[in-house]
Amino acid sequence: MASLARVYSQALLGQQVDAVYHTSIVIDGVEIYYGAGIQRSYPGTTHHGAPEQVLDLGYTALPADVVAEYLESMKEIYAPESYDLFMHNCNNFTDDFATFLVGKGIPKNITSLPSDVLSTPFGQMLRPTIDAAMRPITTAPSISAPPARPMDPPTMMPSSSTGVNGTSQPYAGVRVAHTLADFDRIMSSASDKGAVVFFTSATCPPCRVVYPHFEQLAEESSGKLVFIKVDVSKSYDIGSKYQVRATPTFISYIRGEKFEEWSGAHPGTLKANVNMLMTATYPPHPHESLRLPVFISSASQPPVTYSRQLPMNKVLTKLGHVGTQPPVIAMKEFLTTKHSKGAIEARVPDLHSWSALLQSSFKDLPPETLFPLVDIFRLSLADPRVSALYAEEQDHVTIKALLETALSEEKGIYEVRLVTLHALCNLFSTPLFPPHLVVAPLISLVIALVTSCLLDETHPQLRVAAAALIFNLATYNQKIRSTSSPASVSDRVDALSDDDQIQLLATVVEAVDREKESAEALRGLILSLGLIVYGAKVDGEVLELVGVLEAARILGEKGKTADKKVLGDDGARLCKEVGEELLTKGNRKP
Repeated sequence: MASLARVYSQALLGQQVDAVYHTSIVIDGVEIYYGAGIQRSYPGTTHHGAPEQVLDLGYTALPADVVAEYLESMKEIYAPESYDLFMHNCNNFTDDFATFLVGKGIPKNITSLPSDVLSTPFGQMLRPTIDAAMRPITTAPSISAPPARPMDPPTMMPSSSTGVNGTSQPYAGVRVAHTLADFDRIMSSASDKGAVVFFTSATCPPCRVVYPHFEQLAEESSGKLVFIKVDVSKSYDIGSKYQVRATPTFISYIRGEKFEEWSGAHPGTLKANVNMLMTATYPPHPHESLRLPVFISSASQPPVTYSRQLPMNKVLTKLGHVGTQPPVIAMKEFLTTKHSKGAIEARVPDLHSWSALLQSSFKDLPPETLFPLVDIFRLSLADPRVSALYAEEQDHVTIKALLETALSEEKGIYEVRLVTLHALCNLFSTPLFPPHLVVAPLISLVIALVTSCLLDETHPQLRVAAAALIFNLATYNQKIRSTSSPASVSDRVDALSDDDQIQLLATVVEAVDREKESAEALRGLILSLGLIVYGAKVDGEVLELVGVLEAARILGEKGKTADKKVLGDDGARLCKEVGEELLTKGNRKP
């Protein structure tokens, strides 16, 4: 639509429009854009042909799995049903994605074009017609998508039309090896886990029967195993090296060593062999044989977040002159729009100026004025677009300054500490921030904050929020622990260091013993205690400390002495499962 726009825009709209842009990002050899949801394609191979213009946005150092997690967290905001040609389109997605990757968005003449058009009477009149004409194209069904490739610089690719793509994920699921170099690279990524290789060919009808089962098993493995597909009718070098004489043939590996080989298009055999590979690669932990229905069910809930809305006008009044600053006004507009019209209508403001204002305010504002500003920050972090961008902030200076402020004697009043705990919980709205929160320098500050708040006998809400944050940390640690690929259960990898787990465990056990008022805090603490212990390294310091602290005895006494109001309806069962089963039976030497 570039030529039509250039010719007729001035006459119809009263302003020059050079093109109606569709944009996308090319990264890792994959074109990623928004239409029928977040879509993928080989670069420049959509049905609209090659792009009219390619802009190099620079290089990103973000790992592929971080990029994949960001895209996963954006699916709700950029869902197929949320697409709007004028207000929530491919350019909005590209702008958000580019900002995340390289810290800057796409040219403003592209993102502002819809509002410029709609600002004219003729644009308003033509909106329904244009939307009806373009929707079948912009939300077209997908066709083919590429396999994973080595990391290329991210490129923003604007063109005058909209493309389509495939549904397969370039960073997850089944990976396709075209050359021997591809195969060796993918296998090297499975050096610490299991792998299943599916040798197929274009002339193998039975192979097609197995494709959906192979892809489903890849999805169900959640990345614990690497699934590879090789078409030996095209990749002769791979088939020759591995002496594949018939298709389908499967070969499985554990940490690079051949485990099993079989042939035949039998979905049942494939599933049984994959299950056997999973068990051999990930030996079960003794805790997994325990019967803990209430604990497992309760501990499986998503991270605790705090998205309570704010009366923004009153909050800005409390901020005084700070409430009139442009970064605060921009953040207020973002949060107000999101609350009233939904996330798809809310554009993320300039977080660099917002962060600079926060950091200076942490130093300069009195605590009574600082509290409402931190509360605005808390609410903004509930949006995964915002929390994801803070995950990549250099040295995490804003979150570090927030923690140091909450811990200071001068400014760490009750209200500041409470909203700080809530803000930290909201960092779990994206999968990208927790890896940074559980390591230095942030984790030592987090542990210091939750410890002081759990020991605060005056404010039960502080203890509830601290227990929620520990629960989020323990849940994330358990997630990493359960998806690691150890040679034995003694070598499981944790997100939290042993020293940090020991500090949290000691804090939680003491807090459980002291808590006599808040059912919510006690429940969160018991769940956190169970999560820290469940699946911990056999013969490790965490399980040893459980006995030293007499955690089972404390839980047993709590179950006997605390009334139903404090423990909750199923609190007694939870207390018994964690105390008698997990901490006692599960901690016995085999």
